[in-house]
Amino acid sequence: MGTGRLPFFLLLPLLVPGAVQGEVIQDFSQCAWFFQGKVPPQGFDTQNRVKICQRYKNHYHFVTLYRTELRNPIYSAYRYPCTMGVTKEKRPRPWFYEPQIDDPHASSEMTSSNNTSSDHQAVDADYRGSGYDRGHLYPYSFNRNDSATATCTLTNAVPQEHKANVNWAKEAEDVVLELAKICHKSGRSAYVVTGSANSTTIKVNNKVIVPGVAWTALCCTSSPSPNTDPCLNNRVWSEGQDVPRCDKGFSAAFKKRMLPEEPAVRLTVRELQKELGVGKIFESCRGTSADDEVETFKDVTLLISAVMSAANGVDSVKRWSWEFAVMCCLLSEIGLKWV
Repeated sequence: MGTGRLPFFLLLPLLVPGAVQGEVIQDFSQCAWFFQGKVPPQGFDTQNRVKICQRYKNHYHFVTLYRTELRNPIYSAYRYPCTMGVTKEKRPRPWFYEPQIDDPHASSEMTSSNNTSSDHQAVDADYRGSGYDRGHLYPYSFNRNDSATATCTLTNAVPQEHKANVNWAKEAEDVVLELAKICHKSGRSAYVVTGSANSTTIKVNNKVIVPGVAWTALCCTSSPSPNTDPCLNNRVWSEGQDVPRCDKGFSAAFKKRMLPEEPAVRLTVRELQKELGVGKIFESCRGTSADDEVETFKDVTLLISAVMSAANGVDSVKRWSWEFAVMCCLLSEIGLKWV
């Protein structure tokens, strides 16, 4: 299924004896630039999991850690902005799947999931008539061109009730995207990891496990050298004039029990790590240590308030919120300013 940049695809050995090995490697080194510090999230169970550099049209677009026994991803990691390819984005029908999960000799690129069944991954037919959405981990709305199209792969999706999916998008994904825009406008790079946890006993089409929780974490930090980073290319666009700058890096996290009535909850990255029972999601980022966790949370609260107002489409409130954020962030020495 992958998309991305450099020409290669990687998989980890599967759980099933004698199952596919694909182009196997033991780490994400072929597409490590999607991780902050080029270090994958720590403490997640990687044994017998499939590591995918998501490749589409000869580019890598993001990475996924996938569990074949549940037929859903543990997480996808991606950057903002990071656009590959020149073809206008579209939502494919049917969605893509990863052929090398089932056949190690198959194409290393994501392919239309016309298959009626798979022993190791979800296919489009599993979702038809199920009442569940194919819920993106890496959202389609975060990118353009081929990189947006590449998010529509079933190794980047978990089953979500429609209303829960819509609420997650409004309460978490949209806010994270606005924070990523601030990060980009400030001359930094946004690294995002989004995943699922707490598997339920519900199976879509008696195959695909429905997760109980969705989560996401963002790190805004200094950009790597454009000479060594495939994400920093001529296709990077400029943010709008209504997007402010913030002169310090920051981090933020959200989680949601995937029930329609349950709201998304914001927390620090350290709190999210504790709840997931994992190590560091980001190698190094402001707000992820005990020394700066509280300060960063307070600073980001102001930005979140502005983002939420903007998401509600209340222009006057949006303007007031940004002005309030400017004032308070200056007082807290973030140095947020209009340009």
